[in-house]
Amino acid sequence: MNITNKIQSLRIEKGWTVSRLARETNIPIISLRTMLNRQEPNNYNIKNLIKIADALGVTVSYLTLEDNESEKPSLTMTQREELKKIINSAIEEYFTLIKPNSKQERKKVQSDVEKELEEELED
Repeated sequence: MNITNKIQSLRIEKGWTVSRLARETNIPIISLRTMLNRQEPNNYNIKNLIKIADALGVTVSYLTLEDNESEKPSLTMTQREELKKIINSAIEEYFTLIKPNSKQERKKVQSDVEKELEEELED
C-alpha cells in the first residue's frame, strides 16, 4: 500500500495540480507538498486523509487498502440513520403489538409489519 502514490494517481487522473488539490482540501499547499514528498508514503493524519479522499471522490478505505484487497461497500451516514430508524420502528412495533389469538391474526400482523418495513426500505 502506498497512499501517496494513490493520491498522486487520482490527482493526475483529475488533471489537478498539487495547488488545486490543496485548494479543494483546504490544506495549505506547503503542508500538502510536505505530505506528498515524505519518505514514509503512508504517514497521514486521519483529518487530512479524509479531506483528501473527499476531494478526490474516494473513500479513506480505498486509499489505505493493500493492492490485493477489495473495498467493501459502506453505508453513508444518512443511510445508517435511516436504517437505525427502520430497525427501531420494527422493534417498537414488535413489543407494542397485542398478541393475536389465532394463527390467522398472527399472520396478518406479521404481514403488515413486513410490508411496512419493505415500504420504509424502498423510501
